[in-house]
Amino acid sequence: MEVSYTSHIRKGLIIAAIIIAINLIGHFSNLILLPWYGFIILTIFIIASFISTWIFNTQTKGYEPFSATLSHGFKTVAVATVIFFVYNFLAMHYFFPGYVTNQIEALKQEALQHGEKMESFTTNIDKAKQIYINTQLAGILILYLLAGGAGALLAAVSAPKKFKPTTSE
Repeated sequence: MEVSYTSHIRKGLIIAAIIIAINLIGHFSNLILLPWYGFIILTIFIIASFISTWIFNTQTKGYEPFSATLSHGFKTVAVATVIFFVYNFLAMHYFFPGYVTNQIEALKQEALQHGEKMESFTTNIDKAKQIYINTQLAGILILYLLAGGAGALLAAVSAPKKFKPTTSE
């Protein structure tokens, strides 16, 4: 008997929509400029990946092996991460370009407090923006895949399993 369960693509879309909505709230309320706000989004992502993997185990009634449960969870994380990555790329380049400028200004002020010379920084502002955007995007990709994978792994390990009998008498 085949067990039906929610697709990893649908779950990934839902998770991505949730974290994009929280990110948009942060942009419109300027909370995104605070250093702790990104960790709130990441924590919600980890919890959502855990719940998603747990739901898969519940829908399959625990009969799927650990590897199938983990792979379903990681596929969900991959879908959500790719969608969030594309959103962030568009947000930094088109939707909220002022965000990058604000962050570069904050870095510039911090550099001035540490005694850096202003001449070298102003001539390389465009290069600094590009490096900042690339670093942020790479960080999103790596961090969300690792953290979401950890959430999926925790759910796959802690989910109760039932074993199918291998012989029938």
